[in-house]
Amino acid sequence: MRGLNETVSASREKRTRQDVASQGPMQKKRGTEKAGSGHTAYTVIGVIVALAVIAILIMNSRFFQSRATAVTINGEKYTAADVQFHYTGARQYEGYMAMMGRTSFDPQRSPKDQIYNKADGTTWHDHFLAQAVEGLTQEIAMSTEAEKAGHELSDKGQADIKDTLSSLESNWIASGYADRASYLRATYGPSMTYDKFVEILNRSTLASDFAASHTDSLSYEKSDLEAYYAENQNTVDTFVVTQFLFQATVPMEKDAEGKVIERTEEETAAALEEAKKTAKADAEALKVRLEAGEDPAVLAEEFKDKITFSYLSERRLGGNVNSEYTDWAYDRDRKSGDVTMVDYGDGSATTYNYCVAMFEDRYLDNAPTANIRHILIGAGENSANPTDEEYAQAEKKAQELLDKWKSEGGDEDAFAKLAAENSADTGSAAKGGLMNVSNYDKFVDTFTQWSLDPARKAGDTGIVKNTGSSIKGYHLMYFVGWDDPRWMQTVENILRQKDITDWEDQIFSGYTAETGSGLKYVG
Repeated sequence: MRGLNETVSASREKRTRQDVASQGPMQKKRGTEKAGSGHTAYTVIGVIVALAVIAILIMNSRFFQSRATAVTINGEKYTAADVQFHYTGARQYEGYMAMMGRTSFDPQRSPKDQIYNKADGTTWHDHFLAQAVEGLTQEIAMSTEAEKAGHELSDKGQADIKDTLSSLESNWIASGYADRASYLRATYGPSMTYDKFVEILNRSTLASDFAASHTDSLSYEKSDLEAYYAENQNTVDTFVVTQFLFQATVPMEKDAEGKVIERTEEETAAALEEAKKTAKADAEALKVRLEAGEDPAVLAEEFKDKITFSYLSERRLGGNVNSEYTDWAYDRDRKSGDVTMVDYGDGSATTYNYCVAMFEDRYLDNAPTANIRHILIGAGENSANPTDEEYAQAEKKAQELLDKWKSEGGDEDAFAKLAAENSADTGSAAKGGLMNVSNYDKFVDTFTQWSLDPARKAGDTGIVKNTGSSIKGYHLMYFVGWDDPRWMQTVENILRQKDITDWEDQIFSGYTAETGSGLKYVG
């Protein structure tokens, strides 16, 4: 965060002295002096034991953890629980990215044992901690501004809090914890309590709800979009390009016992050089034939075992064209049928790329996009490879839902409710099945063609088969209406994001954070 000022102070142990009160003057009698001394000794031992028990109880009750200051933001003190909430979110996100193969973080190992930045030796724990302090600081800034502005939580914000607390109740039971408190401590650290979680949730939701209301308030005239286009035609124009990627890779080798054979850096580099020779030769051969006017589709089929991936006559806004050849593509003298080949690494010691691209067209695409709602009915339990019978059952269920919708009024709200309750596409189901569709999207052909049919009008419904996605089956479709062209939506998003960033920077700039001894309890 801009302006973040972290000051880490060393924790100081406070020693308390316990004085044992004397028993006062004692009459010394034979046979009683020893007994009296023993009584005093037992009293001292009893006091020490009692103090030790109290100390253990205090530690077990997470007394210090829950009260120690982890961060001070503009004079206000926050505990490890406040920071841990954001730390856990950052770690869970990185764990998801690891599942997708997009990060080096290993969720099965402690973040403290993994290096995040080799240059300065920071660990993933250091990284998550920095993100958590920044996230908390921004949350405090935004929620404080929301309170100053008198912002009232929207219906959606209230519903989000209710849903989160409801999920919490079901999650701790489903996860096998003895009680809710144990689940919260396991998820958000030993100092997290239910009341503290509710406090943080309310503050976090207020901040995000306030930011969302500001975003919704931003609007732009067509003249604003056209002015941006006039200065950024290369990134806003539509380019039609055919591309073939040949990737040189160092294959993984295993010994007779199935163990991976480790290579030295020199051995890896030598193996990659050999692979590059083959990939380059294949790419050059395809380039020559493409320049000679051969059909790209025929070449894609012939070279399919050598190509890593290809796309034919694909539409892309200029900002999404392969950055390795944008200067070539943006050249105003570029003609349909021009071919180029570029090679580039991706930061890996085991891969290298050779890309052959053919330019086909460039224009400003004013075709409207379509807003639709849909309900995906998966075919069979294993809808990745359904049988004809399972397809038939999915189609029957789609028809039954359509009939049900018509019998219950047949309006858009009713369709959205059905989508939320029945769609196998959980992402769009959360929005009542609502999606914006254009020729730039990677939807299955039947879905896109139905949505973009020029004859389509508001309220149209239909059932289309899906044989090309990870969940196959049938889509029950509802056409909401036509929307702005994709380039206009893209430019509007760019302008909106800039305005949001400027607004957030103005809010965040007045907030700084100083870290304290309680930060050691985070993680």
